[in-house]
Amino acid sequence: MKIVFKNSLMVFLIILICPFIILGCGSNDSEKAVVPIKQKQLLVLVYDISQSVDSYAILSPSSLENIYSSIGSKGGGKFYGVFIKTNSAKQEPITDSVSALELLEMKGNAYQRTNRERRNETLLAKFEAGKEQFMTSTRKLLVPKKEPFSDVRNALELARQIIEIPDYASWNKHLLIISDLENDLPPVNGLDKMQPVIFKGDTHIGIVRPSKEISVSEIMPGVQYTVYSTIDDAIQSMFNYPK
Repeated sequence: MKIVFKNSLMVFLIILICPFIILGCGSNDSEKAVVPIKQKQLLVLVYDISQSVDSYAILSPSSLENIYSSIGSKGGGKFYGVFIKTNSAKQEPITDSVSALELLEMKGNAYQRTNRERRNETLLAKFEAGKEQFMTSTRKLLVPKKEPFSDVRNALELARQIIEIPDYASWNKHLLIISDLENDLPPVNGLDKMQPVIFKGDTHIGIVRPSKEISVSEIMPGVQYTVYSTIDDAIQSMFNYPK
């Protein structure tokens, strides 16, 4: 009877303390960041710096900051800037990478929430530090609109080549065009016909106020696109586009 009693007591103690052992082990795991993998973002910005484009289409530092934040909040990725100018074929794209900003969800007990809050502060500080580098790289886009002509086709062709780089095949691809899209080649001002540029259907295209004198379907046949009134509206809306 004594043996039975001792065995029963041992079983009772095991049952009593097991939940606390499991809870203690689980508390460490709950502190680990379980971050869902998001699809990376590619944004190619085609920016018209010819004299014909009105003041509403002037890129600003705040627009570049919005681009950085939008890409970072959607999984990070890559940015390219391309000019529309007199000879758009002669240029090197302005580019930089954006790290993903993945903040931890505020859940758990008070201790866990405090740890997560501190971790998020560190992640935010690192992300903000990355913005300084991004702004330094992309500030080269902030140039006066002094080009006498606008070679639209070569700029769009360069954008197409970037978008079709194999490394970006599985990424979300965005093309933002800030231009009236009037192809105006030297030596005389005026609309010039251009060969179309063919973009694949998985590219989300936004255009800030294209000219009523041109047909987007002729310049980029088969594409779906959205027209925006301002640059910042375009940036905000394009990254909330349903996939």
